Amino acid sequence: MPDPSTTASMQQDVPHSKPARRPLLSKPCRRNARIALGVIIAVGAGVLWRDSHADALLTRIHHGLVICASGKAATETLPDEKSASASTLSDKLLPTHAEPIQQLPTMVSLGVTRSPEGVLLVTGDHPVPLSDALSLSYKRHELVMLTLANGAPATDIVQAIRSTGMRKRTVLFAQNTATAREALNADRSIIVAFPVHSTDDERKAKRLAGRHPFAVYLPANASPSLFQIAHREADAVIANSPDPTTNQSATRQLLNEPVDIVVTDHPDTFADILDQS
Repeated sequence: MPDPSTTASMQQDVPHSKPARRPLLSKPCRRNARIALGVIIAVGAGVLWRDSHADALLTRIHHGLVICASGKAATETLPDEKSASASTLSDKLLPTHAEPIQQLPTMVSLGVTRSPEGVLLVTGDHPVPLSDALSLSYKRHELVMLTLANGAPATDIVQAIRSTGMRKRTVLFAQNTATAREALNADRSIIVAFPVHSTDDERKAKRLAGRHPFAVYLPANASPSLFQIAHREADAVIANSPDPTTNQSATRQLLNEPVDIVVTDHPDTFADILDQS
């Protein structure tokens, strides 16, 4: 006959099993929640990618011809040297009685030089620090073409471009082979433009660029065959416009060529001719 004391001890040692907790969500609900979360993350990443690339040069030219203001038409959109401060730049973005934002050029062509003190400046009647000019273009959603000349090193210019978030919106125009090599080595993402006057120039530019994105810069009187070759081989085709104020027929002829960016001292007149075509 079993010992009652031993039986009671054994019953105390046996743990009482607790009923299993039911999950708050069933397996199908958890699976659907994971799918929904993944979709939200993917959509958010897509929106961020779109916003970061919407103003990129290659995206903009994909949607249509870009008019690039040069000469005074470009430099007059910048504040003068005395007012080139952060607060003035912000005021310049929202003028009260000056030209409205929509009349500002889509793209500006600017020369860069270096002062005796080593400061990079945009050339013009009123030199402006390059970093201020690029910051203003960034806020205006402008594209920029910078001409490498006057002893301004490409490495320093690229540093200013990076610090202002303009890598995808800038073209570096190299007027000779030495500056082209310097620009290509300074940054592998910024588009470098080469002056091209013949098919031989185009082949040299393509060979020098290698896998680097590049553009060709053609004169206003380039032949249709050269435009076709440039369009086929380069990432972007840039061309000078004939003077639209005195030679509208040649300007209209340029519009028949596969050109992505047209550089002109008279962007408003060129835009009028474009609208009429």
